[in-house]
Amino acid sequence: MYATLIAKEFGMEKSDIYILEKAAALHDIGKIGIRDSVLQKEGKLTPEEYKHIQEHVEITHNILEKIQMSEDFKQITEIACSHHEKFDGTGYYRKLKGTKIPFGGRVLAVSDVFDAITSKRHYRDKMPIEKVIDIIMQGSGTHFDPLVVEKFLAIKLDKIVQGFLFENQLVLTDEDNETLGKYNLLDLYYSIVNNCSNKLLSVFNKYYVGVDLEHE
Repeated sequence: MYATLIAKEFGMEKSDIYILEKAAALHDIGKIGIRDSVLQKEGKLTPEEYKHIQEHVEITHNILEKIQMSEDFKQITEIACSHHEKFDGTGYYRKLKGTKIPFGGRVLAVSDVFDAITSKRHYRDKMPIEKVIDIIMQGSGTHFDPLVVEKFLAIKLDKIVQGFLFENQLVLTDEDNETLGKYNLLDLYYSIVNNCSNKLLSVFNKYYVGVDLEHE
């Protein structure tokens, strides 16, 4: 969903969005080759365990490469196995840099990190949204393509919270939808760091963490 929202901010063609969505759905298929003891470990991974979990990207490539049936699927494969590449060339597994990383991979890199740190895991809670946005912003130009970050931060909040509704079993009210539709992630970030009214954060957090700060 996040990858699709970014793609739409770029005005991508429907056919390209379709390929991106398929790559997003398949990007972690290689984790079937990672030991459960590592995937389900609570707490920090050891260097050996971290190196092992990195192997899932190459495994993803190897799996998808064997079932390529069209030019589109070749693109899906390349995008799916490049979501851990970093814009400065320090990612894995092929150490691609800048525009050498498939555009879809650069989109998935931002989407994947955002999804990971805004999702509750068995070993940790989700991060406060201001810290999440700060991580994305700080990664611009090193971890992430700056233009992808710019487009991501421009997405309206009413679209972003759609990813949290099922988790918290909530329905977005018309009033909250109207409020959130006026602002994007960057607006939310600056309203928090500049200690502005907490009205926007309260509405956002109602769906993000399932807490209505205004009525606690």
